[in-house]
Amino acid sequence: MIERSFSVYHLEYFLAILVRVVGVMAFAPVFGSQPVTRRVRLFLAVAFSFAVFSIYPYVPLGYTTFFGYTVILIKELVVGVTIGFMSNITLSIIGMAGQFIDREMGFSMVSNFDPGMNTETTITAEFYNMLVMIILLCSNMHYFVLSALSDSFELIPLGHVTVDSGTLYNVMIQYMLDYFLIALRISLPILIAIMLLNVVLGVLAKTSPQMNMFAIGVQLKIFVGFAVLFVTLSFIPNIVEYIYKQMQQVVMNAMQSFY
Repeated sequence: MIERSFSVYHLEYFLAILVRVVGVMAFAPVFGSQPVTRRVRLFLAVAFSFAVFSIYPYVPLGYTTFFGYTVILIKELVVGVTIGFMSNITLSIIGMAGQFIDREMGFSMVSNFDPGMNTETTITAEFYNMLVMIILLCSNMHYFVLSALSDSFELIPLGHVTVDSGTLYNVMIQYMLDYFLIALRISLPILIAIMLLNVVLGVLAKTSPQMNMFAIGVQLKIFVGFAVLFVTLSFIPNIVEYIYKQMQQVVMNAMQSFY
């Protein structure tokens, strides 16, 4: 017969785990998207917290007052929100690339609501986001969030969170520098094609002033943009793999600022 003691200290330990998990579930890709209801998020958070509670042994949190326990919960929430936010923000790279493309094709004024990101986005950006999310689910890349969350309890023990704001600030600054560079590299084929088309239209406008290059150019930009977009769709899996590696690197760098 297996006996297991469960006291109020174990309950406080479980609540600390739950707070970190809830912070991740609120912002993480797939789990924190708008189609996933709050009840489902809460159920997944409680279930995952029970799994973590059963795997890792109980360790006293090391507090003496209610205020001390509150500080521990706030720190655990910060860790969870950081892991979820940093893993989710990497997916916005593909959305930024889609906005660059729509700006050149003339679709920047056509916006639609993206339930995954819970923001207004353009057509190509939404198409890229949906395609990346499908590949993310089919390749089980979303399990990385759960794996990183589980490893965080080993790297950052409960009650021993030390926030290094300098390291976290450097991680964010470095990511913002890479954010636009990666998005520009993804949209570069279409940007180059549209730029060459503008050069050709400019030459034709000089040689044949009687032609309405504005009306012709709008149609040609859409046609050339869709043609290049169709050709470059085969590179989407490689782009998703690269973004997935960036997600791993950013999350690991962010976790280093807490221990």
